[in-house]
Amino acid sequence: MKPPEVTRPGALPRGVRWAASICLVLSALTGVLSCNEASVLLEFEKHRTHQLEKAPTLGLLGNKDPAFTQRIVETQLSAMEHVREPRVVVLTGLTLVCTLLFFASRRLLRAPDGIPRDGFRQLIGTAGIFAAVLRTIDGAQWTVVAQRTSGVMVEGFKALPEFQDPIAADLLPLVPYLLMATSVVPTALVAGGFVLLAQYFRSEGVRDAIVTLDGTPEDP
Repeated sequence: MKPPEVTRPGALPRGVRWAASICLVLSALTGVLSCNEASVLLEFEKHRTHQLEKAPTLGLLGNKDPAFTQRIVETQLSAMEHVREPRVVVLTGLTLVCTLLFFASRRLLRAPDGIPRDGFRQLIGTAGIFAAVLRTIDGAQWTVVAQRTSGVMVEGFKALPEFQDPIAADLLPLVPYLLMATSVVPTALVAGGFVLLAQYFRSEGVRDAIVTLDGTPEDP
């Protein structure tokens, strides 16, 4: 593989700089979201109480049927509780891996004088794979929650006047797939992004370019 073109002596190749910047943003967003969700799950009883005390609403129905909406919330909370402990482990691991990716990307972009960049490249290549695996497990766990919630939603929709129309009734079987898509699509995008970044930084061309740069003094 041909090494990426370098724009000036001692500077990161443009492609590597863009990839490191994307990794920086993706790891920061994923890490923050994972940390926040892990914090919620660690105080799950407090979260459950808060969710059940406030008046729940469903965008499609508003406040037309609060009992139905309450049932959906209770089902979702019950499903979340079922996977709470393994999710805390996965989300904590994902947060730590994303922290490593953020650190490595930042150092790759702005390495202190005399610090080789190839170690940060290798860290991104390894941690990116771990992040993809953990984000895939995270998405699978959330898909379980979506599947359990969708069953209650479909049964509840069948009893509502808005869904007595034959056309609307024909769309009800799509509800489980739509809910699962809200988990599967983001998982594919984020996990796939981590895999692509990891493979890019593990490539021979990027390795050769950065190893070469490690022997070139950075311009002031």
